[in-house]
Amino acid sequence: MNAVGETPRRRAAVAGLTLIAVLGGIAGCGSGSSGSDGASSTEATAASTTGDSGSSTSAEAATTATSAPTATSTTALALPDFSEAQHTAPSDGTGTALLRTVRVGRNAGFERIVFEFAGDSIPGYRVQWVDGPITADGSGEPVDVTGDAFLEIVMTPASGVDLSAPQLTVVYDGPDRIPVSGQTVLVTDLVRTGDFESVLSWAAGTTEEVPFRVLRLEDPVRVVVDLQTS
Repeated sequence: MNAVGETPRRRAAVAGLTLIAVLGGIAGCGSGSSGSDGASSTEATAASTTGDSGSSTSAEAATTATSAPTATSTTALALPDFSEAQHTAPSDGTGTALLRTVRVGRNAGFERIVFEFAGDSIPGYRVQWVDGPITADGSGEPVDVTGDAFLEIVMTPASGVDLSAPQLTVVYDGPDRIPVSGQTVLVTDLVRTGDFESVLSWAAGTTEEVPFRVLRLEDPVRVVVDLQTS
């Protein structure tokens, strides 16, 4: 009797344990599903944020991890060609561009010279490698420019002085020789060689002749010369 009576009790116990195990397994599957959905939701939000503003930290991390090689390749392809040939362009014809500041800097693959202008007039330019010695525009006097090669940068109509005002106004009050030590390696000197009859001339001394490009940018107006370093 005891042996026969214990069989249903054992079966009930086994069934109960089985039911608990099944319920536990279902609960476990539900938890795993929530975790996956949460990750997918985060990724979707990051992707959406990147597309809209790029301000999300998560989005930036994801973009860096997945898109860095493509971004680098795209940036390289987007750069205009560098060459050692003369670069020229006409002005926009709206008046004399007034030089305000000059600066230099180093970037990945090139060193940059920036001429920034006040107002909206965009000057034309002629930029080319020339043989020394360098001479001043107007007087023809020799100008000392340190370097083994010389890049002539001529912008017109442009000036550091506003002659259209009732009284002569100096707009560019910076040095004629820009300090480049510690800022550039290829560019060894940058000297103003002329500001005569709306023709503004500078000469960059460099360690060698290299390919370069010239850009014109707005807001503010700038003429930018990039010299290739690699």
